Amino acid sequence: MWGIFIVIFITLWLLQSFMTRKQLKHYHQTIKEMSNRFSGYLGVGVDKKRLGIGTVLIVVTNSEGIIVDCRMMSGVTVFARFKKCKRFKDLDILDINILDYEAKYQSSLKMAIEKIYQQMKETVPML
Repeated sequence: MWGIFIVIFITLWLLQSFMTRKQLKHYHQTIKEMSNRFSGYLGVGVDKKRLGIGTVLIVVTNSEGIIVDCRMMSGVTVFARFKKCKRFKDLDILDINILDYEAKYQSSLKMAIEKIYQQMKETVPML
């Protein structure tokens, strides 16, 4: 009886490891694909929940701060994948009011925009 339980546990653990590795590969491929731009900035925002649905948001802007591409991954399991997110496309990150959007986007959007601001500050030449 215990032998069957242990075999099932080990099988599920190995399956979880395999699927996590596959999801991580998908994440890295998406980041690489979105960062292949001539100019602009990339920000990643993560809203990890201990219990509940987490959200990862990848935002790419042009050099003026207009969002040109956005992908979102939301879910609880390792089966979640990135999907195009058109709701933020063509918005200026300087004019976005984070509170205007659903709660599930607020934290990850704020984090992504903050990372883009940091990159913008680093690239602005000091006089």
